[in-house]
Amino acid sequence: MKILTTLVAATMLSACSLPRTTVHSGSSQPNLIVKGAPKGSTLFVDDLQIGSATKYDGHPNVLAVLEGTHRVEIRQGGSVLYSEKTFVGVGETHTVLVIAGTAQ
Repeated sequence: MKILTTLVAATMLSACSLPRTTVHSGSSQPNLIVKGAPKGSTLFVDDLQIGSATKYDGHPNVLAVLEGTHRVEIRQGGSVLYSEKTFVGVGETHTVLVIAGTAQ
């Protein structure tokens, strides 16, 4: 009887588990695309070096960022070729258009 009671208790406890939930917002991550960056230039977002600016031209690569305001810079060597502060919302893709001599 003692064994049966132990087995019933163990079975009841093993059936109990915490519920599992998954949350999906349904919105896509904001993205940045860089157009017109010269070869050898580097992309910086919020003072973090991301990599070659030409890599994120949208064909096929884009840079996923968090929603919010970001400082985007294109640098070559020690020079800032382009700089902007932009807000990117959920599901948006912001295109940075680099035109020579447009550093802000």
